[in-house]
Amino acid sequence: MSMIWKFTSIVFLFVLLLSGNLTGQELLPVKKSEFVDNEPNRKKAFGQIKKANNLYEKGIGFVPQSLDLFLSACKSNDNNPELNYNIGVCYLISGPRNEALSYLLSAQLANADISADIHFLIGLAYKYQNNFSEAIIHFKMNKELIEQNNYKEQKELLPISDKHIQECRNGRVLLGKTGDLEIQMIEGQLNSEYDEFNPQILDSSLFFSSRRGLKDDSRSPEDQKFFEKLFKSDRNDLSWSEVVEEKNNLGENVNSTLLSKFGDKQFVFYNSKSGEGDLFFAEKVKEKWKIGKAVKFINEKDSRESSASVPLSGDEIYFVSNRKGGFGECDIYYCSKESDSKWSKPMNIGGDINTEYDEGDVFISADGAKLFFSSKGHNTMGGYDIFKCEREGTGVWGKPQNMGYPINSSDNDITYCEDQDGVFYFASERSGGKGGFDIYCEKIPEPVIEEVFVAEVDEPEIPVEVIPEAKIEVPVTIPVVSVKSEAVALTEVPVKQELVEEDFIYRVQIAAARKEMHPKEIFNRYKGGDVIDHLFVENWHKYTIGEFLTFKDAAKYRDACGVKDAFVVLFKGGYRLGIASKPFGAN
Repeated sequence: MSMIWKFTSIVFLFVLLLSGNLTGQELLPVKKSEFVDNEPNRKKAFGQIKKANNLYEKGIGFVPQSLDLFLSACKSNDNNPELNYNIGVCYLISGPRNEALSYLLSAQLANADISADIHFLIGLAYKYQNNFSEAIIHFKMNKELIEQNNYKEQKELLPISDKHIQECRNGRVLLGKTGDLEIQMIEGQLNSEYDEFNPQILDSSLFFSSRRGLKDDSRSPEDQKFFEKLFKSDRNDLSWSEVVEEKNNLGENVNSTLLSKFGDKQFVFYNSKSGEGDLFFAEKVKEKWKIGKAVKFINEKDSRESSASVPLSGDEIYFVSNRKGGFGECDIYYCSKESDSKWSKPMNIGGDINTEYDEGDVFISADGAKLFFSSKGHNTMGGYDIFKCEREGTGVWGKPQNMGYPINSSDNDITYCEDQDGVFYFASERSGGKGGFDIYCEKIPEPVIEEVFVAEVDEPEIPVEVIPEAKIEVPVTIPVVSVKSEAVALTEVPVKQELVEEDFIYRVQIAAARKEMHPKEIFNRYKGGDVIDHLFVENWHKYTIGEFLTFKDAAKYRDACGVKDAFVVLFKGGYRLGIASKPFGAN
């Protein structure tokens, strides 16, 4: 009897890989019988579940509310596998994503066959906890399930799992190269439960975008978050002053982001309700930002230009656009200054920097020697990572280098910039912040406070009569410690292999029944002497024998065990993955 799986929507999977969220993921139905009984609290809990499902169907912006209701219902029945699964999915969408793991593991423990994508989701949850080795195992388990059981609806998961596996491998390498660099989340009121991103240092002020707002402020119909606004905080010694909103003349239904200094003006990204965006010049007049002329030599009809940066020389502009003809959806382009009033046509920076995946915001250092950008390609460890290129002597940009941990994480890390002293700032969606994207910066060492030495003043000596003490002899034992001067060799502990074929165990299934079989019934089917393992999975009693490291050995034993309809089953860590029709890893 083959295993019956509950399938979920596959559409979300492509979106997950490219955008970092689970848009379109379907929830699992929760059985009413497990909540509606004589306990009033459980009846109320099931009502919360129904309301949560309805909110979830409205779109990604309502997932946080849905999650709160699911969590409240879970207090009445925390063992329900479908409810735990749904909570895990909601955490992966709305965050904090590292909270998803315990609920997904609980769902799988209660029902090993909860869904065909359970190992994929568990892999994601481990990845967001930087446990890359465990994440790889579950992504590989997910692939094996799809291939062994020929799940056509899940085939699209195979390349996505491969991408995540490679990101996890990158993550392990990058975590192992952590140096002395330290970062810190900017303290004070600058970060909030809402998204904060795109920090820019102008003079002694930090400008940034935030999606914080008041109750009646306009919200985006896509994610129900407030439209972003421009805020500022001034530096006071080593801290930042109270955050104030920067006023502009754009109105409520558009958003603006201060991007980069250009002479005596700034670049501003202007985004309409339709999602189209262009770059404009802006200047501050009487404490209010005024939007000026469009940057015509950059903006292109029917495309979105959303980031720009200029070196101190002012002879280059680098920007991001989703115009046609790029390597991916969004690429980095640049223009060179040809005269005081003329710029070159936009040129793609090339395939060494742009990838088939998204490249995001761009920042060029003041001296024009370093280029920083966000990307979902190259050797990212998850979501957007921040990369750096250095300009070579020929003027050509060198190979992109991942900025590594702790700047990058398994989540989205974006909008890198540096101030005039080279101190960097960026935004990250990683867990542990105040919520959503938070702004981080390079941790500046505490100032060293020099000790003040006071010169001693000679004072006249006062004669003191010294009374001799009685001398008491006390034997003292001093332990002898042998100290070796030579260096001590440290033994390197080998890192656990991510997953090898021997991690899998093949067994031969000889029987399956809805009701537990009597020993005589089993003996009538199988008269051999091997120990019979009894496993109850998804309301089925399944009986298997043997433990084989290779599919070949298991298949050979299957054919010789005397049970005509026996078949090979694949196990990993005591978990029954499913029927094995070919060796693990075979095409």
